[in-house]
Parts: sequence; structure tokens; C-alpha cells
Amino acid sequence: MRRYVLLPFLAALLFVTMFDFPVHALNETYSLTASVARLQESNTARDLLTLNVSNANTFSNYAFTWNVKDPSGTVHQATNATNAPHAASFVESVAYPGKFGSGTSLAYVGVYAVWVNQTQPLIVGSTGVANGQFQVGLTDSLSYQRLLPVSIKAVNYQSNGNVTIKISGLSGLVTGFPLNKTTDNTGLLSYNWPIPVSLPVGDYTLTLTGIPVKSPPDIQSFSVTATNVTISSLVISRSLLQTSQTEDFRFSASYPGGSQVRTGSVNLRLVEADGQTSHYVTMAYSSGLNAFHGTFQIPLSSEVGPWVATVEVNSFDDGYGNKGPISSVLKPFTVSPAILAVSAITNDNNYTIGNIVVIYASVVTPGGYNFTSGTVTAITYHLSSQIGSPLLLFYDQSRGKWVGSYIVNSTNPAGIWQIQVNASDIYGNMGQGSTSTLVTAAASPPQSSTFNYLLIAALVLIAALAIIVSWIIYGRKRVLRKVLKVDIEAIHAEAKKVENQDFFKKVQEQLKQQKREAVDRNSSG
Repeated sequence: MRRYVLLPFLAALLFVTMFDFPVHALNETYSLTASVARLQESNTARDLLTLNVSNANTFSNYAFTWNVKDPSGTVHQATNATNAPHAASFVESVAYPGKFGSGTSLAYVGVYAVWVNQTQPLIVGSTGVANGQFQVGLTDSLSYQRLLPVSIKAVNYQSNGNVTIKISGLSGLVTGFPLNKTTDNTGLLSYNWPIPVSLPVGDYTLTLTGIPVKSPPDIQSFSVTATNVTISSLVISRSLLQTSQTEDFRFSASYPGGSQVRTGSVNLRLVEADGQTSHYVTMAYSSGLNAFHGTFQIPLSSEVGPWVATVEVNSFDDGYGNKGPISSVLKPFTVSPAILAVSAITNDNNYTIGNIVVIYASVVTPGGYNFTSGTVTAITYHLSSQIGSPLLLFYDQSRGKWVGSYIVNSTNPAGIWQIQVNASDIYGNMGQGSTSTLVTAAASPPQSSTFNYLLIAALVLIAALAIIVSWIIYGRKRVLRKVLKVDIEAIHAEAKKVENQDFFKKVQEQLKQQKREAVDRNSSG
């Protein structure tokens, strides 16, 4: 019984395998792609549509119908097929509009819907195996940065005809629009519009109208964003400078395409050697320098060592919202302590005991301004030996100088004194200067005793002359004798009186004092 059942079944199976019926595989997969996802209106462009099939039956022929529905609602078709045997994975493709017959074009703005039907081998249920889309527009992009050119293209207008272009935003028509442009002899409109740097960011609508009137109309939206500003390098005036000196900073900025930025500002950041203390320098455009420029005077109290100047990411703004740079721009430099310029003078060039020596010191920083806060001292030397203690000077605001004074006393040595002035502060800034002056420590030398005798002799001579004159006048010997005697006695009396006068006593005392000081100096030497 089994033999009679199995034999007819096997015969039927053999009959079926002898014929080439198309058989649909169980695990086939399909994917559809377009070579260009978006393109501009064109009479010459092509978009290649590709179908990838995997896990196919290698002994079956596959046939497909391609369908493209343009924005006007018209559906265009194309077909292709494979030959068996073939690989389990294969690719079928077709170009739009080239393979879709007459009347097809890329002349409408909008979405072009694509789907593929499989006609062989047969599929149970829907024959659609894949779908996709591509877009056609008037511009070469849907988003632009300011200053970039917007490429506008449209087809199917009258040959050498006028097309009106309008671009509008939230506030209405953009400056410069509407404007008219002429198509070429194929009816192609082509126009490039550079976006102004100051155009407000946002969405804009492009509208084209011409002959013939197109349906759907040539209308498309696009967006405008802020553009990037490029800062290639930061230039400084000195790589090494002292505290109190001024650093000069410059840089040039440019937009995409290379045009120079001449508006806006940036706060340049300076970081001291401690890595924490920061300063900010406002950089503004200088037409004279043709660059953005700023300066910063290093405070005397600053940290010495390596500093860094930085234009930080997007810290620059041209005034219209265009920012940059996209990465930080750095420039290092080194700061060292200030070497102060010290000059000193005294109020006179020659001093004696009891005179007041006034020292004036001018202390100037490398930056050119007065040093007013710190310590300034004067040390006096005679033949390399220090005289007294260091003198602390104070700053006189009215004179703009450091001032100090002391009195020459009897113990000070005579000769040329060297005065050294030192200036410093707690931040390591320092400087030194000096001056010299002459000191005659002793008072004026006293008059000698010879002077006293000469004075007495002169007085005697005068008295003698008086006696002679008296003798001539009166001519009497007795009288002359009496007068002479009296006068001689008077002269002696006057001489003794002169010798006892306080003036000569003081002169003699000064002479004795001078001798004592000479002895003291010789003994100390």
C-alpha cells in the first residue's frame, strides 16, 4: 500500500523540478539609497537610485519596477531585471530622470518620493520591497553662515527671460531685493548672493517668479547662522619685560573667505606666573595699525616668571554676533623684577660743622613712573668707611622725590663724602644710585698773634703822627714834652686795652681749639 502512495508522489516531485518556476527566497532583504540626498534644480544633473538585495535565490530571475513621484504629483516609472544564475547579494540601479522616459525632470522644488516593486519572482502580498526619497531645491544648501555665498539655480523658465528674485525674513524683504536676473538660452537661472555680515540670523524664504509660471512655485526656505571669526596668531611687543613695563598685544581677525574683520572687541586674558591671578585687556580695532590692539602695564606687585596671554574660544565678537576663535590662541612671555633707576643730589656742595645735609632721591620704574611705595635709604661713606647709620628717606608727594637729612657734627671727617641711595620693595624690585659732596668739618681758621702786633703797631704809628702834628702846631717844647708824655702813656694804655678786648680773646681761644683738634686727629690717625 505504501509503495502505491510513494511512487506517484516522487514522480510528481521530479516533474516539478524539471521546470524553472521562479521561487521567492524566505530571508531576502532590500535597501534603497539615492546617490544625492538633495540637489538643485537642473537640466543636466542625475540622481542614481540603487537597490541592494541580500539572501536572494541564486537560480531565480529578479525584476523590478521603479517609481518616482515628483512634487507636481506625476509618477514616472522605469524597469530593470537580473539574469540567473547570480549571487545571493546583488545590486540594481537606475538614474533619475534619465531612465524614466520623456517628461521627467529635476525642475520642481520639493520631495521626490521613490518606491520599488518586485515583479519577479512573485511575492505574496504587497509587491513593494523598498522605498526612499530625495529632494530638489533652489539653493545648494539649507543652512548658511553669514558671508558665505548662496548659490541659486532654477530651470524651465523662458529662454533669456527675466526672473524676479525675492529673499525675505521676519522683518520683511532683505535689503537689495527684489531684483531681476536673466536666464540663459536653456531657461536656466543662476545667481550667487553673498550673505551680509550683519544680516540677522534666522530663517529666510527665497521666491522666484518668471515665465512660465511654475506649479508648484519655486519657493524654498533656508536658514542663516552667525559665521566663524578666525584669529590665526597673537603678536606681542616683548617676550621678556620687567614689572611696571607695558606689554603690547595685536592680532588680525578674518571671516570665511579671508575678508578682514574691522569691528568688535575681545577681552584678552593674561594669567600670571602663579597660574591663578588673571587680568583682562580690552582689544579693539585700530585703523592706524590695521589690527586689533591692546596694552597692559605689568604692576610692580605682579608675580614674576612665565605669563600667558590667551584669546579664549568664542571670546571675540564682531558686534553682529559672529564669534571666534574656534580654538584658543595662546602667547607666552616672561616677567622679571623691575630694575629701578635711582638718582640722588644734595642741597649744597660744601658743608661744615653744624650744616644740614639734605638728600633728594628720584626713583623711577622701568615703566617711567615714580616709585612711591617701598624702602629708600641713604648710606654715607668717606674713604670706604661708613659714616653713621643708614638714613631712611621718606617720599615727598609735592616734590615727587624721596627726602632725608642730617647735621654735620664735629666728629665727622672732612673731605669728599660718597652718598649711596638704595631703593627696594617686598616684591623684589630694586635699584641703586649715588652722589658726592665736600665736607669741611673744621670751622674757619683763627687769626694769628702777628695780626695783633701789627694792629698795635698801626695804632702807635697813628698816635706818633698825631704828636708830631701837635708839636708843629703848638711849637713849645714844654708843652710838647708834656703832651708827648701824656700821649705815650695814653697809647700804652690803649694798647693794653686793645689786647684785653673780647675780640682778641675769642681769636686766641679759636686758635687754641684748632690746635687741640689737630692733635686729636693726629692721635686718631
